[in-house]
Amino acid sequence: MSSNAAAASRSYPSSSSERQSSVVSRASDWAGFIVFASLAAWTLRRMPAVGVFLLPTIAHELVSALAFLIRDGARATSRTLRAQLAAYAGTFLLFAFFQAVRLVKPEWLAPTNYPTMGATGLLMWLCGSAVSLSALWALRYAMSIEPQARRLVRSGPYRHVRHPVYLGYVLQYGGLLLMYPTLAFAVAVMAWLAVTGARIRYEERVLASAFPEYHEYRLSTGAVLPVIGRRSAYPRHGEPAKVTIV
Repeated sequence: MSSNAAAASRSYPSSSSERQSSVVSRASDWAGFIVFASLAAWTLRRMPAVGVFLLPTIAHELVSALAFLIRDGARATSRTLRAQLAAYAGTFLLFAFFQAVRLVKPEWLAPTNYPTMGATGLLMWLCGSAVSLSALWALRYAMSIEPQARRLVRSGPYRHVRHPVYLGYVLQYGGLLLMYPTLAFAVAVMAWLAVTGARIRYEERVLASAFPEYHEYRLSTGAVLPVIGRRSAYPRHGEPAKVTIV
């Protein structure tokens, strides 16, 4: 995706085209709902074997499914193949890795022999789950897998970082890597990080094309981590702007 008009499309079609676009949009919404609701149901079926460890994952998938039904219409979107591939790979790459390993190479997810390391990983995973779930709830009306601009979210975790959902994922996968410190899993996580970095760039170009105020928001907040020395451009109502800190 690029920031020019060929990459991010904002069109004003005729009424016939609008009706066709609306049908396609609703089909996409329902497809997203079905995918994430199915993931939640599949995860729930596994929960007796894995325990409450999967409850945050189920909550995340249910919120994602709901978001597809209540989200705003897209104001801008990227239609390049690279942007689409980055979006879907970032969403499903590690999920596919987990399922493939479970079936053919279980030793690629061998647990650590160090209890402290495993406990630290579990704590990171739980913290990441809380961050990503709260961020996803704030994003619920602008939810999408592909790079799209629906509304500019600046509430909740988005007051401090531009991509708190990905921050949550980094904590989750980092925690899992401490719990299952294998070379194969480390390679998969590094691949996911590379794809997510590209995904962030594509998303930001779409948002900048749709919302002129995104430039100021980007200057005042970190991409994935809060930064020292930048003043929040969007304080709570009635409050002065605050310095965001790590």
